[in-house]
Amino acid sequence: MANNKDIKKDKPKKEKKKRKPVYEIQGFVLTIPEDKLKEALLGMSKPNPEKE
Repeated sequence: MANNKDIKKDKPKKEKKKRKPVYEIQGFVLTIPEDKLKEALLGMSKPNPEKE
């Protein structure tokens, strides 16, 4: 029987299809007051209350 490597040598390599990008992303600016940001970050750093 022929080895798998021998069979693959004879086959031409598949060409990759050139795909157009599907998504177009537009940038935006999000303004968050500094005190609200600090409050949110401090709230995230607290240990989670354990479930009963």
